[in-house]
Amino acid sequence: MTADGAARRQSLPAGGATAMRAMRDGWPLRTAIWPARDEAKGSILLLTGRGDFIEKYAETIHDLVDAGWGVAAFDWRGQGLSGRLGDSPEKGHATSFEPWLADLGEIIALCKAATPGPWFAIGHSMGGHLLLRRLVAGQNDFGRVVLVSPMLGMLAPPLGPRLARLLARLMVLLGRGGDYVARGGPRIKAEPGSDRQTLLTSDPERYADEAWWATREPCLSMGSATWGWLSAAFRSIALLFSRGALPGVRTTLLIMIPAIDRLVDNAATRRAQALIPGSVLEVVPCSGHELLRESSDTRARVLARITAFLMERP
Repeated sequence: MTADGAARRQSLPAGGATAMRAMRDGWPLRTAIWPARDEAKGSILLLTGRGDFIEKYAETIHDLVDAGWGVAAFDWRGQGLSGRLGDSPEKGHATSFEPWLADLGEIIALCKAATPGPWFAIGHSMGGHLLLRRLVAGQNDFGRVVLVSPMLGMLAPPLGPRLARLLARLMVLLGRGGDYVARGGPRIKAEPGSDRQTLLTSDPERYADEAWWATREPCLSMGSATWGWLSAAFRSIALLFSRGALPGVRTTLLIMIPAIDRLVDNAATRRAQALIPGSVLEVVPCSGHELLRESSDTRARVLARITAFLMERP
């Protein structure tokens, strides 16, 4: 991998405006907005996954900005440099996904006021889940949407989804919702070659970028999820699959998944896609959960498909 490639992964594009924004309840969220170089293309909102932060997708932001789009990204409540949740900043904690949905509505309004349309969105994992939650609620904010490895079902290793759902609910009832999930803790395994890397990407250098950023800014790092987060995630997934929800989506969707995903449930994603009118599902071979941080060849194909889809017109 070239030094130029590393530089793009370890820096954010010039010309962006990063700010801390107070949400409706005063909670601070970090946002970053890059203006469109080609206003005819419009703008893209990038929604990251659980435990992620803006810089983790620096390379993708560079690519989109260089292609002429305006780009907006943000750190979810409780992640990155936004205000943290729980009794420890390392914990990926939540009691409900509803505050994130409310934040998303505010972020969309803010970004639309700051950058030109047409507007599109790319949501990865938990970001894709929350984006789809907004779509099933009838909020058609975007002309086209791409869901990348969306969290529409969870494999929840090592327990499996059924046991994990029951145990998470029990731990919350016992007042232990703020505890880390089984085998969880305050530190991620950031070393290339770790089991975590094999879940996320086949590219050790891109995997190592996460630790590089966390070393540079320790407040970006986050540990495992809590039982409270896990219980809230299962409840939110159930809402997506409630009667009539997915068939009511009216936004044009592209859903991209790896052939084998060991974190989220591809079978659930396939069921969801079959219920969403006009949606398209594409399977990416030889890849991990993080398609936009995969090997250069795989990532180039994924990004080319995404940009071609966003540029299609009805």
